[in-house]
Amino acid sequence: MTVTTFSELELDESLLEALQDKGFTRPTAIQAAAIPPALDGRDVLGSAPTGTGKTAAYLLPALQHLLDFPRKKSGPPRILILTPTRELAMQVADHARELAKHTHLDIATITGGVAYMNHAEVFSENQDIVVATTGRLLQYIKEENFDCRAVETLILDEADRMLDMGFAQDIEHIAGETRWRKQTLLFSATLEGDAIQDFAERLLEDPVEVSANPSTRERKKIHQWYYRADDLEHKTA
Repeated sequence: MTVTTFSELELDESLLEALQDKGFTRPTAIQAAAIPPALDGRDVLGSAPTGTGKTAAYLLPALQHLLDFPRKKSGPPRILILTPTRELAMQVADHARELAKHTHLDIATITGGVAYMNHAEVFSENQDIVVATTGRLLQYIKEENFDCRAVETLILDEADRMLDMGFAQDIEHIAGETRWRKQTLLFSATLEGDAIQDFAERLLEDPVEVSANPSTRERKKIHQWYYRADDLEHKTA
């Protein structure tokens, strides 16, 4: 069955309202492919370039899971999202807050470049979703400041980029700390190459593999820039 509207996905009314607020009525190709198996609780291995709507492809099923199975009392995060950079973590968290704005769900970030006292508030308060960079999160795990035992879904965004940056060992350590999780979603710009395939095999269990290149309509949303570097000062700035 081909999904043509978000309403066909049987998402909570609060999520549909948030999508409508943003002017979204039709899922992109990657959303239509990834959301149904993710909603069914399957592990998902997804390939999608930037600009195809992949962030919502994993956020919507994660949010739906939290709404379908609300916790009885406050506690540590149930959804953990790992990103390669602080900037991407902030973008993902902002997107999650926009989609969850008609719910009671709490979203927080843990990244480098932020004083510990600010993160201490995250540890002491109820959080449903935490978006984090691997280095800072692993530091807190080793210091026993971050509790992974409640994590039900682990999501890796731009996994290929994290591998290129040398974070494979850190991610596997974090995955080991979340070994009680029920689901893993891994998204990458490309699934080509032995490195990303071997990495996915170690972390995912019988995943549904989805891949979606941007349609002509979606490609129009992608903007590219280039800057000329005429001298050494510009090249090293």
